[in-house]
Amino acid sequence: MHITINCAKSLDSILEGNYSNKKDWKRVYELRAKSDAIMVGINTILKDNPRLTTHNTGKEPVKIVIDSRCRIPKDARIFQTKTIVAVSKKAPKERIAEIQKKAKIILCGKEKVDLCALMNELQKTSINTLMIEGGGTLISSILNLNLADELIVAIAPQITSKGIRFVEKELKAPINLKLKDIQKLDEIVVLKYDVLK
Repeated sequence: MHITINCAKSLDSILEGNYSNKKDWKRVYELRAKSDAIMVGINTILKDNPRLTTHNTGKEPVKIVIDSRCRIPKDARIFQTKTIVAVSKKAPKERIAEIQKKAKIILCGKEKVDLCALMNELQKTSINTLMIEGGGTLISSILNLNLADELIVAIAPQITSKGIRFVEKELKAPINLKLKDIQKLDEIVVLKYDVLK
């Protein structure tokens, strides 16, 4: 499975806020359409309630939510398209039963979702390309587990200082990258890296 982390951030690495312009959003929608699935953490759903669609630029990828305790609201907009909710054994059974009416549930992990086990489960399906869209905790976990193959970062000309950071948790070791492309979309600079393993 090829895993790409994609995010837009301020110059000081804050994720909270809309740092994309029209051209960058077009890039994101096209990247979503090329992906078999998009993954976000539960905090992204609770804070932003996104649909994560391609806005008619191509096929709709499967949406995957990392939600250890199954806190996702029943009326979350992400359920408008095919969705998987990954939960742990800590998730209440009655909540799982409710959400199963809206999405496929994958149970993996005791206290929290075991991302490595989840990736193994996803590989058994038709998901070959996965796009990670945040937030900072999920991105940190993916990097810490050395699961990412590619990193795409859109940097806005803004210094914010407060909010959720691009890497929210301390990394066990430095992540080495190889720059493969630089794209300028008006005032936004998009950097594309291969993750060296």
